[in-house]
Amino acid sequence: MAEGKAFQRAGLIALALAAAAGLLGAAALGRSALRAGEAPRRLAAPPYGLARRAAAHPSVPAWPAIMREAGPWRVGIQAGHWRVEELPEEQYRLRDSTGARYGRFREAELNLEVARRVADLLRASGARVDLLPARVPAGYRADAFVAVHADGADRPGARGWKAATPWRASEAARRLREALAGTYPRFTGLPEDRFGTTSYMRGYYAFSPHRYEHAIDPRTPAVILEMGFITVREDREALLGNPQAAALGIAAGIMRFLSGHDPFDRGQMAVSLYPVMRVGVRGAELLSHPSEDALRLAELPEGTLVRPLHRQDGWFEVMAWGSWRRFGWLSAAALEPLPGG
Repeated sequence: MAEGKAFQRAGLIALALAAAAGLLGAAALGRSALRAGEAPRRLAAPPYGLARRAAAHPSVPAWPAIMREAGPWRVGIQAGHWRVEELPEEQYRLRDSTGARYGRFREAELNLEVARRVADLLRASGARVDLLPARVPAGYRADAFVAVHADGADRPGARGWKAATPWRASEAARRLREALAGTYPRFTGLPEDRFGTTSYMRGYYAFSPHRYEHAIDPRTPAVILEMGFITVREDREALLGNPQAAALGIAAGIMRFLSGHDPFDRGQMAVSLYPVMRVGVRGAELLSHPSEDALRLAELPEGTLVRPLHRQDGWFEVMAWGSWRRFGWLSAAALEPLPGG
């Protein structure tokens, strides 16, 4: 017990020190922003104050002791698009995917800066951290995997962060996403881009062991996080001006997840498989989220075949077939089993 408390205290001290260091700014990112013709602006509240308030919030557990019977937690932090030219032959088509840009500034620079800071925070608390480039080790397995990215706006009014699990996600992966969603905006002050999650995020190549050898093990809880839009002034100022706030939000979310994670609970890491079903009503609406006020994505004709991926309350997240493939949520009442199924 005493050893656990010591790790907890060490984690809090490391968090405070790293946050204080963030007050000095990110020199490399600042220089990049200046080259692009814009001076970065600091967040109004210093990151240490943000960290202290978030730690005191009743919905965020105290920084936990992370040693367990099998050794320290292992966490993979991937800096999106970093060293993308080193992707293996099976992913050669992705080698020109260099990410979003603003002037001469590349998204990959921000991703790497934040990912390094997240790794430092987690290591200071005793975790074993792999700072990964675009190339993922074959069958990579860890207690948590977070791919760190930033976005470029291609639609008016776009702002904020978003996070997604793989299409076929375990309960542990969904809990990791919810943990990040609870901490990241609290540290950064950025809004959620609630309707911005794309099929490319859910089908991220690192989440696809059925397509690639160089992908994570399906039992690894995984999330891809788009930190904000570097092509939108408000997001860019927050991310370039204080990357430490983003790192704190990500690290706190991972630790929040690990504090309640049981690595020996196979059920939490298992992916549920559902049989193919079909739309049994006319005018079934495919929605972006499992709620009546969600964005309407499409109307599915009666008889459309769908593959349920996840059930939540009275909703199914599905992949729909037809002349195109669509992903979204359908009311469970709109679906029926196939005849003879």
